[in-house]
Amino acid sequence: MVAENMTALASLAAQTLVKAATTDEWPAAKDEIARLLSRDDPNQEQLQERRLNETRARLIRPDGAGLDQARSDLATQWSTRLMDLLEVDPGVADKLRALVQQIQAGLPPGMVSAADHAVAAGRDVTITADRGGVAAGAIHGHVAPPNPTRPGPATT
Repeated sequence: MVAENMTALASLAAQTLVKAATTDEWPAAKDEIARLLSRDDPNQEQLQERRLNETRARLIRPDGAGLDQARSDLATQWSTRLMDLLEVDPGVADKLRALVQQIQAGLPPGMVSAADHAVAAGRDVTITADRGGVAAGAIHGHVAPPNPTRPGPATT
């Protein structure tokens, strides 16, 4: 269970990082992620900054060629790096979680999504589709029936 939570956190953080790379939130996000990954080692911080700069460069191509594939590849790379960090230092999970929330709060509305990725949530989750899309989800665990006194979508 703990490993699943760490994996979900690493995945969410990686997705958030990739989303932030093309926004105004990037400079602050980049600095905080580099600092967190370096664990106070200046040489490691330089390495992480270089990797983060390469991430942004891959995502801001003028022609947008292969953008979806680049996002997916980069999210996988960053998820692995962040999972490695969490395995070495599980105590950093709270800092990473807070950083993800901080970055997400600065992203334009609709920027954070879970397309093609797993989502772990400790609260309500709403799955929607727009522009003719199809939304689907698999639920593993307890599902409570909807509260009849509270309006909202039915749970299926």
